[in-house]
Amino acid sequence: MSSESTQTSTWPTFESIPQPKMVCFGVGNGSGSKLFQSYLDGHPQIYMVPAYILMYLYPHWNQWEDDYRDNWNWETIVEVFCDKHASLLDTRQIPGHDGMTTLGSDMNQWLEIEENKFRDFLGHLLRDQPISCKTFLLAIHYAYAYVRNENMSQKKVLVYHIHVHEYVPKYLAPDFPDMIAIGFVRDPRSNIKGRYESVVYIDDHKLNATDATVYRRRTYYYHSIWFTESLEYLKGLNPDRVRVVRHEDMHHRLENLMHATVNFLGIDFNDCLLNSTFGGLKWWGDKAYNMKPMNKPNPRVISLDWQNRLPLLDWFVLEGLFYNYCIKYDYPLYKYNKDTAFNRIMMFIAMLFPSHYEQRVFWNYIKFANILAYLRDAYDEARGNTILKDYGVNAYYRHKWSNNGLNLWKSRWYRRVLGYAHNYYNNQKNSILALSFFVSAQWCYVIVNIFRYVWSIVTYPLMVMKRVILFARAFFRMIRKYAYLPERL
Repeated sequence: MSSESTQTSTWPTFESIPQPKMVCFGVGNGSGSKLFQSYLDGHPQIYMVPAYILMYLYPHWNQWEDDYRDNWNWETIVEVFCDKHASLLDTRQIPGHDGMTTLGSDMNQWLEIEENKFRDFLGHLLRDQPISCKTFLLAIHYAYAYVRNENMSQKKVLVYHIHVHEYVPKYLAPDFPDMIAIGFVRDPRSNIKGRYESVVYIDDHKLNATDATVYRRRTYYYHSIWFTESLEYLKGLNPDRVRVVRHEDMHHRLENLMHATVNFLGIDFNDCLLNSTFGGLKWWGDKAYNMKPMNKPNPRVISLDWQNRLPLLDWFVLEGLFYNYCIKYDYPLYKYNKDTAFNRIMMFIAMLFPSHYEQRVFWNYIKFANILAYLRDAYDEARGNTILKDYGVNAYYRHKWSNNGLNLWKSRWYRRVLGYAHNYYNNQKNSILALSFFVSAQWCYVIVNIFRYVWSIVTYPLMVMKRVILFARAFFRMIRKYAYLPERL
C-alpha cells in the first residue's frame, strides 16, 4: 500500500464527523463584524475561515450549477471553487478589503494553506456524497480545519460569516433551520459617515473611474437599505436563536460580551477570545474604513464627534426612524427625544428633503471641476491610459448586493467595440481604416460616457424618491413598533 493511500485510509469520512451547530454571522445594520469575528479566531471548539471569504458561496453555487450543468460533479465544483475562492487558500489571491494581507506584528503576513492537501481532503470528504451546497459548505470548513491541524474532535459550532442580510432567508436558513444568528448594531448617527465613505472608497477601487462616478447616485440609497432593512431579514428566525452585538460593547465590556457569546453558542470560554487575530496573527483592520491600523476596537466608534458634523436635519430624521432602536439598544436621544404626533409629522416632512450626502452627490455632479475630471477619466479609459478593470473575475461585480441590477459582469457594447477596435488596430497598424475605426471607437466610448453622466444627473431625483419610499416604510414600522429588534448579547 502506498504512503498516500495509507494516509487517506486514516482520514475521517464526512458521515463520521459530527455536524456542528451552524452560527450565521455578521448580519445587521451595524459594524464591527470582522472585529468581533477576530476575537473568535483560534477557539478550539469553532470551525471558522477568516473574514467573509465565503460570503458569495451560495450565489456562486447557483451560478456554477447553471454554468457547468453538463459536467456537474464534485471534481468540477472543487476545481472552480479553488479558482473563484482562491483567497481561502492564500489571502493574497483575489484580495478584498478585509485586512487579510497585512496581518502579524509587522503587518506583512498573510494566511496560506497547503492547496494540494486541502483539495485531496475535500475531495475525500465529498466522495459518494449527494451534491448540495450545504454539504459543500460543511466540507470546506472541515477540510480547512484539517489542513491547519486543528483538533476536529473538539469542534461544536461552525461560524459562517455570510455577511449579506438577504442571503440569510434565501439560502442559509432553508439549509440550517435550527441555526443561531448573530447580527451587529451600532449608533446609526455615528455610523452613517464611516459606512457611507467606506462604500465610496471600495467602489472607487473596484470600479473604473467613470463607472464609480455615474453609479455614485445609487450609493446613499443602497446605504439606506443596509441601515433600515438589514435586521428585518432575521424576522423569520426563531427569536430565541437570534442575538445582536453592539459594536460599542467591544469597547466598554469586551470580556463580559465574550462570556455572553460563549454561553449563547454553547461553548467554553477561552483566553483567545480577548485577542484580535486571524489565523493566530494580529489583525489591524483595513484602510477602507479610513482609520489608522489598530489591533483593538477603534475609539471612533464611541466618540461623540458625530455631533459636530451630522447636519441637524439628518440627525432629527435618523433619531425619528430609529427611535425604538435607540431605546432598545441604549443610545441616548437628543433631537427626537419624544415620540409625539408633532414630532412624527415634522420628521416625516424632514425625510422628504434630500439628505446631506444626497445633496453632496448632486452638487458634485454639476461642479465644473468634477465634470472636467470625469471627461478626463473617460478620455484616459478610451485611450488606454487607464487600464479598464475586468468585471468578470471577481464575485463583487456579479453578486455584491449593492450592485443589483447593474449586470457589471456583462461587458457593455461600447466597451466591446473599443476592445475590438484596439485589437484590430494592433493587427493592422499600417491600415488607415484600422486607425479610423480605432479613433471612432475611442470617441464613441467618450460620448457614451458623457450621456451616462448627464443621465445620472437627470435621474438623480428618482433615487432620492426611492430613498424616501424606503424611509417611509421604516417610519411606519417605527410608529407601529413593528421593526425587528433582537435581544443583545
